[in-house]
Amino acid sequence: MTLINKQRAKALALALLLLVLLALFLIQVPTLLVSEQQGGAILAIPMLFNDTFTYEYIHSVLKTPVQENFILAPGHDLILTSTTYQSLGVGTPFLPGEGKLENRNGLFVLKGQNRHFPQVNLVFLPLTKQALIYREKRYNFEDYTEPGSLIKLESTSCTLVEIFWFSTHRKEGNLERS
Repeated sequence: MTLINKQRAKALALALLLLVLLALFLIQVPTLLVSEQQGGAILAIPMLFNDTFTYEYIHSVLKTPVQENFILAPGHDLILTSTTYQSLGVGTPFLPGEGKLENRNGLFVLKGQNRHFPQVNLVFLPLTKQALIYREKRYNFEDYTEPGSLIKLESTSCTLVEIFWFSTHRKEGNLERS
C-alpha cells in the first residue's frame, strides 16, 4: 500500500469514527422511560424495532395475571390497545364502550380500547409481580426499584448515549435527564 493510500484509509477511518460518534450523540430513538417519581430514570428501553410493549401484573383481588398492551404514539403518548385477563370481576374492564370483549377459551381479551395516556403512574408492590415485556424480554420491577416506589412510564426520545448512561448508572439512583 502506498503512502497516499494509507493516508486515505486513515482519513476514511477517522471520518467513519466521527460519523458513528455523531450518530450516538445526535440520533433520537423512541424510548420507554421508567422513572421513580421521587427520583430519576431506572430503566430506558429503546423501542427501535417495535413500538409495542406489555405491562403485566397479578390482579390484587382476583390473583390472576393481567396483561395491558400499549403502543407508543406520535407526540409521546402511550395508548392502551388491549387488556388480557383470566377472570371477570372487580377492577377488570368489561362494559360496553370499553372495547370489544372476546372469550378465547377462558382467556378474556378486551380489544379496541384506544385509551391515550401522557404517562402511566404505578405503585410497585412485590405481591403483584409487576413487569414490562418488550420483544419477549421481561423487565421485572423488583430488579429495578424498592417496594412502595411510585413508578412513572412515559414515552420519550433518547440518544443512544443517554440509553447507555441510564442502563449503566441506574443502580446509583437519582438519574435525571438533561
